[in-house]
Amino acid sequence: MKFRIENYIFNKTENIAFLTIKEDADLHLKGYKIPKGGIDVPILNEELVKGIKERSAENNLTLVSIANGMIYIIGIDSKFKYNEEYKKFLYEFDEKIEDYIGYMGVKKANEKELTEALIYFKSLITLNPNNVNGLYNYALVCQDIAKIHEKNKEEKKMNDFLLEALDKLETIIDIYPEFTLAYYQLGYHYYNQKQYIKAKLTWEEAIELGLDEDREMELKNELKKMEHKVDYEEGYNLVLRGQAEEGLEKLLPLMDEYSDWWNLLFFIGLAYRQLNNVDEAIKYFEKILILNPRQVDTIVEIGLCYAMVGNLKDSVEQFKRALDIKEDPEVMCNLGMAYLQMGDIDEAKKHIEKAYSLNPEDEVTIACINELKKYEK
Repeated sequence: MKFRIENYIFNKTENIAFLTIKEDADLHLKGYKIPKGGIDVPILNEELVKGIKERSAENNLTLVSIANGMIYIIGIDSKFKYNEEYKKFLYEFDEKIEDYIGYMGVKKANEKELTEALIYFKSLITLNPNNVNGLYNYALVCQDIAKIHEKNKEEKKMNDFLLEALDKLETIIDIYPEFTLAYYQLGYHYYNQKQYIKAKLTWEEAIELGLDEDREMELKNELKKMEHKVDYEEGYNLVLRGQAEEGLEKLLPLMDEYSDWWNLLFFIGLAYRQLNNVDEAIKYFEKILILNPRQVDTIVEIGLCYAMVGNLKDSVEQFKRALDIKEDPEVMCNLGMAYLQMGDIDEAKKHIEKAYSLNPEDEVTIACINELKKYEK
């Protein structure tokens, strides 16, 4: 199992000391044999100090101390070289070791010791990747830690912990598709990522599987509030697939309430351009520029509209305007191709070759270079 947050807890190895047990030692653990050459076992520093203070050799190295150390190091480093050996030890030590680790994870979470809780749950799912309760609690702790990073404005850490939670929740529904609470939590992840259709389907699945009354009412309210966002996502996906008319059927009704939502205006304009209704497309694009005069993609779309009807002079002006805001190879290619259509080979060459120098692997740029060569012969 992969973990994207492991580097954030690796410093917790400072809490552990290692002691070597020789292969001829007797651990008094039936069913477990020390490997040839002996083994290094981890002991939590606090337990080691406690044993030293009590001046008891017996307490210095009890099986419980060894087990706790193994659980802890497995939770910190899922690829630690002795993890497989530690796994053998732990299951011989207690066949219900997973229950104990899960209990400790919940205990630490309730005490707000979130990193410690994370280590226990991470240890649990490293030992048994199919432990759904461990996966779920691990995901919840990741979400709680993400909130702390959000509060501290640590965006990368926040995103890493959220993506970790998302990954483990998706793992749950892969191995146990009736785990209702995983769908409940997943819907919020998809919603926050603006995947509204996915959030809708996920929450509907949660309701279908059965939730408590409060959660069911909560999700029904969320689904009601996000109807327009679902229609928007369905609409712009239709437009992107070239189904402009179907896309407009979803998008145009949203204008009554969201006429200042520039993303909505953009995809309506794009749909009209696909339908060759250039005047209507430009009307919507110009509404965007009233809201945001420096929206480069919109300026480029207006340039493409003018090019479609042969108004190359205005098309060139729009592409130049876009380049004044942002030096972009794709816009340079558009400008170059407009000049090419006007018969100005020198200007076309200047802009297309500059685009190529900035992004020589782009397929559109390569196509423009090849087109330019036809005029240079």
